[in-house]
Amino acid sequence: MINPTPNKARSLNCLNWLNFSAADVATGLGPFLAVYLASNLKWDPSKIGIAIGAMSLATVVAQSPAGWLCDVSDKKRLGIVVVTLTICIAGFCMLFFPSFYAVIGCQIAIGVAATFFGPVLISLAMGIGGVDRFDHTISRNQTFNHAGNVASAVIIGLLGKFTNNEGIFYGLAIFCVMSIIFTLGIREKDISHQTGAPVDEEKSAKIGIITMLKNKGYLILLFSAILFHFANAAMLPLVGQELGRDEGSNASLYMSACIVLAQAVMVPIAFMSGKWAKGGRRKLMIFAFMMLPIRGILYTLYKGAPYLVSIQVLDGIAGGIFSVVSILMVSDLFKGSGKENFAQGILATSVGIGASLSNVISGYIVSHAGFDYGMFILAAIAFVAFVIFYWKMPETVNVTARSLAPAG
Repeated sequence: MINPTPNKARSLNCLNWLNFSAADVATGLGPFLAVYLASNLKWDPSKIGIAIGAMSLATVVAQSPAGWLCDVSDKKRLGIVVVTLTICIAGFCMLFFPSFYAVIGCQIAIGVAATFFGPVLISLAMGIGGVDRFDHTISRNQTFNHAGNVASAVIIGLLGKFTNNEGIFYGLAIFCVMSIIFTLGIREKDISHQTGAPVDEEKSAKIGIITMLKNKGYLILLFSAILFHFANAAMLPLVGQELGRDEGSNASLYMSACIVLAQAVMVPIAFMSGKWAKGGRRKLMIFAFMMLPIRGILYTLYKGAPYLVSIQVLDGIAGGIFSVVSILMVSDLFKGSGKENFAQGILATSVGIGASLSNVISGYIVSHAGFDYGMFILAAIAFVAFVIFYWKMPETVNVTARSLAPAG
């Protein structure tokens, strides 16, 4: 393995810390917003589901174009700065203009802006670290990302505790400023915009989205990701609503504990996943998919805040693996095609589809049938995702996608 030059080492370090600070920025306020809306504004679960789902739905529309733009643009640092400022401004607008339609509009703006983080950060990992170090770079980036989620959850949880939940918006602003600083610390000349394996331009021009979706492994990965995130996305916000009603001013602190525990588990899991994945991507992902239905069932067995927090260990295991291995699988399937970032964007779109449907539909289910019934439905969907991935997903680690002809 070739070690980076000292200058590139500095840029790689800034990229690591950008992943750290962007962990909170790229997801907006996430479940903390659910706590704020339930506790401070007294919204019902269906309205909260729409608000959380609005951001996810916006990513569905914007994610694939964001991946395409990342493939064709060399202004990646500027893009990070612009979208970070957008998210910061939208966050404060929700604080000062807390009407239903204003919150929905701000969530949509955050969702569109946040779509650029995924493909840009992946592209920077390839462009600075190089194809030979991609597994290593991504696993380190995701390790910093999860560590950033731990730090942001602690800081924002404490701010929420001592400011009646309103401090969560100021916490978001802190991480936005950090993200801009670390982005500017990356040296433009250290970024190679010709990433991955050599591209056959003639063949790349013939590869459209229909051809990409005819690839069996990629299609199954996308469908599985939709189901996985349909089951996963609403679980923590629903727990946040339970905490918001039962714990009052302590709700943000307990939500912080949920996130901290999950992300603390994700840190070593993400770090090791880059190494474990060299021996096979599929078996790691099967284990991640298995954790989700178990988690959903466990949420229904007891309602105490410490118990609900403890279940987040399973979220940490599944999330740590998925965050690294899904990126590596797409990279395996599209290496050398010139469509890597576009393919990553489509995967993120699938994640967004699952997440947006999850928050909206589960909100209505919980409003009419209760928390336990909602969790049973999500666990059942998670089990279907596990079965499909287990039986249909091929191994990708030895795949080179110079030919994207349909498999099987």
